[in-house]
Order: sequence, then C-alpha cells, then structure tokens
Amino acid sequence: MKSKFWVLFSLLLVFSMVLSACAPAATPTPTPKPKPTAVKPTAPPVSAEPIKIAILGPLTGDVATFGASNRDGAIMAFEEWNARGGVLGRQIEWVLGDTQCDPKAAADAGKKVIDEDEVKYIVGALCSSATIPISEYANEKGVLQISGPSTNPQVTVDKDGNTKPYIFRGCFIDPFQGTVMAQFALTNLGAKTAAVVLDVGNDYIKGLAEYFKAAFEAGGGQVVVWESFVKEDTDFSAILAKVKAANPDVFFIPTYYDKLNLIAAQAKQKGITSALLGGDGWDSPDTDLEAADGGYYSNHYSPEDSRAIVQDFVARYEAKYGSVPDAFGTLAYDAANLLVQAITNAGVDDPVKARDAMEALEYEAVSGLVSFDEFHNPTKSAAILHIKEGKVIFETSVSPAAPPVSGEPIKIAILGPLTGDVATFGASNRDGAIMAFEEWNAKGGVLGRPIEWVLGDTQCDPKAAADAGKKAIDEDKVKYILGAVCSSATIPISEYANGKGVLQMSATSTNPQVTVDKDGNTKPYIFRACFIDPFQGLVMAKFAVENLGAKTAAVVLDVGNDYIKGLAEYFKSAFEEMGGEVVVWEAFVKEDTDFSAILAKVKAANPDVFFIPTYYEKMNLIALQAKQKGITSVLLGGDGWDSPDLDRAAADGGYHSNHYSPEDSRAIVQEFVSRYEAKFGAVPDALAALAYDAANMLIQAIANAGVDDPAKVKDALAALEYEAVSGLITFDEFHNPVKNAAILHIKDGKVIFETSVSP
Repeated sequence: MKSKFWVLFSLLLVFSMVLSACAPAATPTPTPKPKPTAVKPTAPPVSAEPIKIAILGPLTGDVATFGASNRDGAIMAFEEWNARGGVLGRQIEWVLGDTQCDPKAAADAGKKVIDEDEVKYIVGALCSSATIPISEYANEKGVLQISGPSTNPQVTVDKDGNTKPYIFRGCFIDPFQGTVMAQFALTNLGAKTAAVVLDVGNDYIKGLAEYFKAAFEAGGGQVVVWESFVKEDTDFSAILAKVKAANPDVFFIPTYYDKLNLIAAQAKQKGITSALLGGDGWDSPDTDLEAADGGYYSNHYSPEDSRAIVQDFVARYEAKYGSVPDAFGTLAYDAANLLVQAITNAGVDDPVKARDAMEALEYEAVSGLVSFDEFHNPTKSAAILHIKEGKVIFETSVSPAAPPVSGEPIKIAILGPLTGDVATFGASNRDGAIMAFEEWNAKGGVLGRPIEWVLGDTQCDPKAAADAGKKAIDEDKVKYILGAVCSSATIPISEYANGKGVLQMSATSTNPQVTVDKDGNTKPYIFRACFIDPFQGLVMAKFAVENLGAKTAAVVLDVGNDYIKGLAEYFKSAFEEMGGEVVVWEAFVKEDTDFSAILAKVKAANPDVFFIPTYYEKMNLIALQAKQKGITSVLLGGDGWDSPDLDRAAADGGYHSNHYSPEDSRAIVQEFVSRYEAKFGAVPDALAALAYDAANMLIQAIANAGVDDPAKVKDALAALEYEAVSGLITFDEFHNPVKNAAILHIKDGKVIFETSVSP
C-alpha cells in the first residue's frame, strides 16, 4: 500500500527541508514544487502466492443450512478483503470442507485441509462436537483456527484446563448463554419452575441444559422436569406428557432447529402453554415460527439491531445472497474478518505471530465489540430474540460486565489550541480524543488499567506549544501525547518528545517535518493520522482541472503561515504541470482584514477557480468580500475550512479537501457520527474524527504491544492496520498514514460529500 511516488516525494521534501506547517512557524523555509501524479481510487496491487484459509462446516446433514450460512458469511468477508487488495499484498484463497456436524467426518475434514491442502488457518467448524476434534489436531500442528459459532468451552480449552494456544472462537460460550436464559426466565418472565429436555449425545445441547439448570436453581427457581432424548428420536410424546403434567412456567429446549420444530409442534398439539426458551441453535430460516410462537431464545446478533455496522452488513448480505443473514452467517463473517485482521496486524504470514495479534485484538464486529479473554473466548453481548406472530423480534441485549481496572492509570496528554484564532479546532481535537478514551475506559481501559488524560493549550503557537509539551512530559510524567493540531505547534513538541522517548500521535498536523527530522530521518516516536500537505495540494489541483475543467486559477496565501504557504505552492505547481495557468498570486499577512486590493486583481483576471488555502476565520472574510465584489470563480480550499464557524453563505458553491465526511455511508462513520452527536450535540468535524481515530490507534497499539512501554508501542503502531472513521489506515516508513482524501462541496448552506480520492 506504499506508493513509490510518495516515498520519493517525501524524500525530496525532507532533503529540501520543507516546512509547510498547519500554522505559523518561527522560521519559514522554501517549499519545493511537487510533480503531480495520477491519483486513482484503486485497490493496492497483490502479488505472490495466495494465503490459503479453510472454511469448515456442515455442508450436508441435519444442519446443512447452518453450514451454508457459515460458508457464505466467511466467503463474503474474504471477497471484500480481496477487493481491497487482499492481506499482506496477497489474495485470499479458500478451501471448503464438509464436517457434517459429526466428530469423525470433522476430524477427517480437518486433517485433509491441514495435511493435503496445507492451510495454516481455519474458519470453522460450526457444531462444537465437530470443532473440538479439529481443534486438537490444528493446535498440535500450529494451525490457527477460529470458529464462528462453536459455544462449548472445550473448543478452546484442553482436558487439563489449559487454553489451546492456536484456537479461538467468535461467539460467547455455553455458560454465558445458559446463564443468560436462566436469568431472563427468572427476571424478565418471573418464572419459578422450568422443564428442560436435552440430547445427551450432543455436548452443545447438554452443556446449555446443565448451565441453565444450575443458574436457574441458583436464582431460586426449580427444574421440575429434566428429560433426555437421542439424536434419532422423532416422537417426544412420553417426555411431553411429563411436561404437560408439571405445567412449568418455562420450557427450555436447547436444541437445533430441526428437533425444535418437532418438539414445539408436538408440545402445541398437547396443549402445553409454557413459554418456550432456547439457545442460538434455534436460529435458522427453517425454524417453524408458528410452532415456536411466543418463545424466546438467545443469539449472537439481531438483524433488527439499529447499529450502523449491523444494518450495513445486512443490506450487503441481502444484496449478495437474497436473504437476511442469520447468526451463523454473521459469526462466520466476523470470524473471517477477525482472522484476516490478526494476520494483517501481525504483518507476516505466520500463525504464531497471527495468534499473538489475535490475542491482543479489539475489533468492532457485526455481532459486537470483540476482545478475547485468557481462554480465547470473546467478551461480547448476547441478544434475546422473541418469536411472535411469524416474526423474530429483538427483545433485549445482555452485555458482560466490563473487566475490572486496577493499578496506576495510563496517562496521555491531549495537546491543542484551546485558546486563540483556531480554538474551535482545539475543542474538536479535545472532544474526539476524550470520547475515544471514555469508550475504552467503559470497556475496561487498556492492559487492565484506566486511561487518564491531561489537557494542554498550545495556542497554535510554537513557543506555547513547546512549553505545553515540556510540562506534560516533565511535570505530568506522560509517556504518550495526542496532538498537537497545528503543525507549527506539533513540530517543536515532537522534537522534545522524540528525544525523551515519548510516543506522540498528531491527528491533524499535515507538515512533512512533523514526523521527519532536518536530516531526513523518520522520528521513531512520532506519528500522524492525517494525510500530508503535498497530497492535499495535489488533490485540489487535480480536482480543479479534471472535475471542474479549470484552465485558470487565482491563489491567495498568508506568507507567514507555512501550512497555508505550502498548500498554495503545491497547488500552483500541480495546477501548472497539468496545463493550467495561475493568473493571480497574491499574499497577505495574519493581521489583514481588508482584502479589496487583492480581490480587485482577482475580479479583473476572472479565473475559473479561486484557491484560498487558509483557515475558516480568514476564509469567512475573503469569501464574503469576494462575493460583495461580484467574483464568480469557484472557491477552493483545504482542510482549514472545516469548522462549524465557516460562513457557508459566503463560501456557497465552493469545494475543499478534507479527511472525512460525516455523509460517508460506511457503517463505522455513521455509528461514530451518531454517538458524537448524542454526546456533544453537533456533527463531528474532521478534527474531531481524526482525534478520535488517533486516540483509538494509540490505545490499540498499547493493547497490541501488551505493555506500557513507548518503545514497544511505537513498533506496534508502525505495524498497525486499523479501520478508522477516516478510512483504512496503515503507516508508511515516514509514519504518515496511507488513506483517502474527501472532496466536500458547500451548497445551499450544507457541506455535501462530493467524491473520494485514494492514494
């Protein structure tokens, strides 16, 4: 994903000692003119042998619909990764195996894919009784396996109680599911008595029944009927006669849909009116909803869940397969994504490294936010679904308690301009970061410790920033910094932080010298979450020429601000390289408020576009005065326009580059926007989104490192691939993110997403 152009280009920048900061720097330096290059939104190239992954599940037999869902969900995930360029620059190739939900058939299928197909990774199997024998062989062979829906504890734990190092699951386990249903029966339904029937030959069913019984009785309930059957049974009249006679409040039937259909229909015929309860085995398009009417069951997700990530997945799955995804399709999709994300985070096709990356993973999946406990079980929620009048309705959700936090907090400084000309930027930076840290703390912090933040005001001024950085490091004793915002403030902080071995992540500082020193070397401890000035200037020039058909341009710039000056020069160079002509090139200083002389020249030249790469407060003045003078050129700008205080009436019709758009339809964006609006009462701007992303990437790197040590965390951050609000992010060798730019259009008082440009 690293562009040769940007490698060469960044080298050119650093050797030329470029300084194009996001605010005034003490000593401006010349900025070289970049040579434009084509920027197309294409997937990164793939090469080498594919990475093989086996998908194992029951493609034939009694629960073949489960196997089909498992297969389809995993394939959908792999196809999406391949469309984005695969993993580690290689395509994913899958191998199918049929376990038949049978231990022997499953063992044979597992040995085949490992010994003959030579896979190093497995998604599956589905039934716990099939997954367990595969897991034993896979673990012995060092093959990394993740099952989407196998709930039996022995999937990931051996007979001696030790965690199998290479085996994971994507679902909650039977104790949690059985306990959840017992608690729901006692608390929500007010049940005092229960009947339980179980297949004694099926470990999944037997386990659920036993966990339910233990929890129900521990809560004061009484199990008045406890009856067993075998897989081959089809007539349950003798068992149901006992249930009828006992007349329990609830009737727990923790079996698969095929047997549930028989038992529920026969119970209805016998006039049993107890509320039917079950587990995730009920989830199938073939479940007899009429026979099970009024019943409740636990599941791993609900397609009615309003979270954006769920609704986006459901829509794509329906479009692809023509049906609503069940829990098995969803869990397989999640498991496949978790596996490939772990390989990505490991940075190498090695099950040992991928296993370690999986253990440290925290992933926003369709079925919930997933992290793994010491037994490789996910910490996640359970959904309770209600069958009513032929429909399956989301009833409620049960979340596990957040893990306890203890010990000294992990301190992180949030530095930005809380006062001064761009204080709204500082407020957004602060709010986005705090929101991320609060969400981590609500989930148990990081490394079992809470996150504590320290605020510092940089004023978008180099000296104030240097003082704020030294205070945070020397007095507050932070080892991590989020910020600053303006490049001219971030650069002096970065020099001190890098020397002290303090890890700094700026969300919004776009100057190349933020992460690269004067000798052209990458600062080991300094990263950024935003694209850099050369890319932004190029993007706007290319958009002007190719999308707007511009042939002439006017450019105005604050010569005392290297961010603004740099953007102007990158735009000019690229625009002229593509055949355009800059007919007006005029400068102003920070204190100017009357732009009539400059605008008279613009009016006389009548250019096609008018590039104003400044911050919102100056943009408001220039745009309003340009409008008053009757200038009709299309206004263009950069990310400095992004503020709730931008005068949209004055800037109407203009376009500017930015790091994200709240109109982006991706689920992760819409979910973030919704939560931010609920918390702060405003749509998040790019500064807030980038700060949220930067904070999350910093904490994820600490989690992946597994230790509170900036030297280890910087290595984890450099290797990170992270699905952020502002796009899928990886880092190049200069610690710049490889990500997209958004072009936004100001129209009729609204800021509308126009297009996206990928590196």
